[in-house]
Amino acid sequence: MTMRVMHVVEAMHQGGAESLVVEHVRLAAPGIQNTVVALNRGGPSLEAAAAAGADTVLLGKGDARLAGLFKLSALMRERRIDVVNGHNPTGAMYATLAARMAGVPVVVRTEHSIHYPGRGFRFYGPIESLITTLSDRVICVCEASRASHASRFTGQEHKFITVLNGISDPPVPAPDRDATRAALGLAATQRMALTVGSLTKQKSQDVMLRGFARAAARVEGAVLLIAGEGVLREPLLALHRELQLGERVRFLGPRTDVPTLMAACDLFVLSSSREGLSVTLLEAMRASRACLATQVGGNGEAVADGVTGRIVPVGDDAAMGDAFVDLLEHRERLAAFGAAGHARWRERFTASGMVGATERLYRDALAARGREVAHAAA
Repeated sequence: MTMRVMHVVEAMHQGGAESLVVEHVRLAAPGIQNTVVALNRGGPSLEAAAAAGADTVLLGKGDARLAGLFKLSALMRERRIDVVNGHNPTGAMYATLAARMAGVPVVVRTEHSIHYPGRGFRFYGPIESLITTLSDRVICVCEASRASHASRFTGQEHKFITVLNGISDPPVPAPDRDATRAALGLAATQRMALTVGSLTKQKSQDVMLRGFARAAARVEGAVLLIAGEGVLREPLLALHRELQLGERVRFLGPRTDVPTLMAACDLFVLSSSREGLSVTLLEAMRASRACLATQVGGNGEAVADGVTGRIVPVGDDAAMGDAFVDLLEHRERLAAFGAAGHARWRERFTASGMVGATERLYRDALAARGREVAHAAA
């Protein structure tokens, strides 16, 4: 029997959650048919899902609110969906309500972040209580995410399941490290730190800049490259000027060649004050790069402090500066941490592991509803 799965996401432009939906399509077991619905915006990730074999639908902003809810429910009935998975607050609300209206047997939502005050849209709090009651399972992408959500729903804690984020094997052929460094104007032996992410409040690049400023005078020639775009670009540029970092820090803007940049760097840095389980952190581990990250969300589940990198307190630029020095001054330590990080990614954070665990959850939930589906061969 075919298992018909529908993923519902607020937007499928670019981002961590969107890339994980694509992995679910690309690595789906035989007998699983995926539909991906973007509620408000499509983009490269929706195109990638289609190329990987999913049926894709852009509901569109004109179908928002009740009209969109009824349209989504009708689509589920028309396609005889067996499992619905709604991602993050907006996707989860539409997916859950539409699925119950359509009589879908199994309803799941995926939480890609930890809980924090003000998460979601206005009035999401009471709606979240309702959709949790209506859900069969709530998938959380790391244990920190599960703990932050499950603790708020007394009597329903059993619904919250941890399935660790995972990413696919590295690109083949591997990026040319020396050529990328030359294109960036860096010497082959120059020590390079890299961060990738939106220039937004929760990524706290201001703390990273202050930490690197503390380290720059102590680590000769080291540079920090910042890839990404966002609303805080101008304030961060102003801070860069205030700290007189000059060419020691470079803003690269939005990039689509993250694996290439990972291959060129020596150290990956994540200064977030809020996080789930960062996909770019996993990409750095896959690329055998040492990591420096803050103690928030799933960062400490990915990075083993003192084994694959360093974990520092959130918002502590002094601790981050010391960690920059500790890592960038010791090439052997960077290499050892990077190798250990790659092994840890291979053991715990592969896309095949994530997709396999999620599909087993779907099958178990269907079986509990009296709906058996054929098990695909491993």
